[in-house]
Amino acid sequence: MYHLINMTAYEPDPDAGPWHEDYRILTFPDEWRIPFIDLYRRRWRRDQPVSLPVSSLNDLLRSTAPGLVATGRGAGTSAEVPWFYSIDEMPIELVTTLLASWVMTLPPDDEDTEQRSALNQALTLIEDYEPDWLSETVNLTAAGTSPGGTARPEQRLYHLLPERIGTRLTTRPMPLSGSSLSFRLVSRDQGVELVSWPPQTYVRKRQIWRYSAVMTITVQTVPFAARFRVHVSYGIRRWATKPPVLLPDGRGASVLLDAPLPWLEAANTRDRLALNSLAFDRSLGVLAWNRRSLAELLPGLDLVHSYPKPAELTAEPVTWMEGQGGVAAGIVYSTAMGTHGVGAGLMPLERSLLDHWVEDGLRPYFRRVAPLERVRGKSKPVLLPAKTKDPIKEELRSRRLVQARCDAVRAALGEQPLLIDVLWQNEQTRDELVEAIREWLELPPVTAEADEHEWQAGDLRVIVRTRPLENLGAPLRADRRTGQSRTQALAHAIRARSAETAAYLGPGTSTAQLAIVETLGPDRFTARDSDPKSALRHGCAAAGRVSQFIVVPEDSEEPVQRRALSAVADGMRQLGAVVPPQQRLGEELAPDLQYLALWYVRRQAGGPTRQAGQYLVALRIRPDDVHHSVRGWDDARKEWVPYAQLLLTLIADGAVENIRTAADRRDAVQRRIRSLLYQVRDRPTLLLVNSGNLRDAWPGLSNGQLVKDKISFDGEREPSWIALHGPDLRVVLLRDANSREETSQWFAPGASEDLTPGLAQGLWRARNADQDNRVFASTVDRPPAGRKVARDLLKLVPTESWPHAPAATASNPQALELTVLGCLSRAALEASGRADARPDQPAIVATSAHQLRFHDEYHPLSRPLPLHLARQAEEYVLPLAREGS
Repeated sequence: MYHLINMTAYEPDPDAGPWHEDYRILTFPDEWRIPFIDLYRRRWRRDQPVSLPVSSLNDLLRSTAPGLVATGRGAGTSAEVPWFYSIDEMPIELVTTLLASWVMTLPPDDEDTEQRSALNQALTLIEDYEPDWLSETVNLTAAGTSPGGTARPEQRLYHLLPERIGTRLTTRPMPLSGSSLSFRLVSRDQGVELVSWPPQTYVRKRQIWRYSAVMTITVQTVPFAARFRVHVSYGIRRWATKPPVLLPDGRGASVLLDAPLPWLEAANTRDRLALNSLAFDRSLGVLAWNRRSLAELLPGLDLVHSYPKPAELTAEPVTWMEGQGGVAAGIVYSTAMGTHGVGAGLMPLERSLLDHWVEDGLRPYFRRVAPLERVRGKSKPVLLPAKTKDPIKEELRSRRLVQARCDAVRAALGEQPLLIDVLWQNEQTRDELVEAIREWLELPPVTAEADEHEWQAGDLRVIVRTRPLENLGAPLRADRRTGQSRTQALAHAIRARSAETAAYLGPGTSTAQLAIVETLGPDRFTARDSDPKSALRHGCAAAGRVSQFIVVPEDSEEPVQRRALSAVADGMRQLGAVVPPQQRLGEELAPDLQYLALWYVRRQAGGPTRQAGQYLVALRIRPDDVHHSVRGWDDARKEWVPYAQLLLTLIADGAVENIRTAADRRDAVQRRIRSLLYQVRDRPTLLLVNSGNLRDAWPGLSNGQLVKDKISFDGEREPSWIALHGPDLRVVLLRDANSREETSQWFAPGASEDLTPGLAQGLWRARNADQDNRVFASTVDRPPAGRKVARDLLKLVPTESWPHAPAATASNPQALELTVLGCLSRAALEASGRADARPDQPAIVATSAHQLRFHDEYHPLSRPLPLHLARQAEEYVLPLAREGS
């Protein structure tokens, strides 16, 4: 058993002192910016941009300018913000040549005389104006502290420090299993990546697969921690190698380009890979580079080398990866491209080897964050015993599980029967779904073939009706009429198919019921916006049914039986037939504790219905309620409604908001949160919020604004005591890695050299933490399928013992950060005049949130059950455009 875990995170070492680096700095002068933005605005008819697309120019500079370390954010809007940092002062001729190449991409393609004149004037300005270089010494460990005690690194460190660390690491090959890996730097919007180059090769059954190690480096903060951190995450980067590489309709692909610098004195300097993107250009009818891609810009600067055209690259991916005339390129694989012979992820031993190499490279300025130790107490709630081979015990376990399921269904439906409609395309799927429903509730076997089956299980009546899906599963046709936008045409097609589906199902009961629908796999719908899934969900909702989908057997590699059981389980979840198990805390927070989870849904215009919209989902769970223990807030009716009814409300036309400005969205969301807190103040409440999900709409959740036991809303001069929003309110903020790597990866180190690093389940906190420690890490075990992979598996350099190790999929669950922002601490009780009350232990509050990740019906969840259910409601946020002409 492991008693400690290591986070792949580093902090400035106070014993080393500041890390100073000397830079040459250049700003983006107004003499260039103002005429350039005027040129760029010619592309836009409305919603005129206020800044330049400097990111593409930055990519060009980083990839082709020797000595450039990093580029700063905001340079396109202000001449006061440093544009880029260089180790040496680069020749201004180099900067102006690159700048001119970029400026040529700003105006629209359809040139006229006036536009041509404006472009020539802009190019002349580049030649006539020479900006001044500045010198500055930067402290790469500089940080202040927020009023709540959280580190505040200088803003420029978020991009400058990862670039500097990445550059430092690329100079050191990593020894691994008798071989070594060399890395190249790839700049990202958030930090940098290090990608091993050239890629590794894995051959199986005469098929060649390519893959690389990838590291992501970002700067992060942790609530109430006085030192900021550098997070390093590790994984596998897989490359598309099966020709031709097929991109699904409407999707693009990332391409990393390895090209020589087009300047003779730097021809041998290659420490970066340039990020490009390609997609299908509908106007041209072919694959094309994104206008900001370097593969589109570099041929104009480098007349010596040949660069791949998109069609050539997708036709011969391996040839270009191996290099052509000094230029190489790799298409980043995505699951939409089909199967890949190399599995995702790394196992703990390999992650620890990479991490120790990084640790050596960061000395002396950074040190590893101290290991975390296990929080004492029970880490799981009251669950059923694990499966056993003892038939008597297994029979007892099965009966208890079925009884809990029946109780949950009755609680979700009240006195109504359970009605399930199965709309099928394949008879095997139909039969397996009926069998899965029967097995789920331990109903008697079906004795005869029929379209309708009925059972009576105690006081629970179950009705299952099976009907072929017929043409309802056919592709949608969003034909545009005169005056209609594409979005309006799609909405019209969805509404038409929805009406057909609702009529086919017929009216439901007074309580929401379930429809399980068998559809073709998404790859079958090759035409844009032709997948009918959103329309079917709308139609089921119009008939009073929540909906769960299952694909036909030929479109899935998993057995139908297993998928049918999963479909039934997910369908029951949508009915609200799920209740958290009884918690084991050792010290009860309150016998009638309820949970409130918030999840902010943002549908972008590129979503399944091509219509933007936002909605704050609020979910309340009262485990001791006999009926409808899972409820959601219906803002139109101003009341808590059963979970299934909430889902049907979300999908209804007009239920989702589309507020244009960010300020108005923040105001609306925070106003609703205040109201919700008022609605639940009548009893003890644990509020669960995902910081990364809600922070944009509620900036008071940003780490730099957090203060223990206080909460901040816009318009308030300072944070207020959480107790003002509810005398028995506790607040736990959750963070996962998300796309910004906000939480670090982890592994459990061996207690001795003989013990291989592994994984450990539990709740963790910093060693020697005091009683008021508020930040914890929650970890769970791998899913059953992932437990078969050995923790000492090495994928990056296969050995004789593991010749096919690259094919293994390494499942490493991420650590969830739990921050007890508010509880009944001694200070909070004194401030609210309740000094005689017993204070909470923050570790107990964190344990409560951690135990909510466990349930008899689920493998450990990626987030606590109330928040999991709130997020799953996002499936029903499918706004439709208003009808056009």
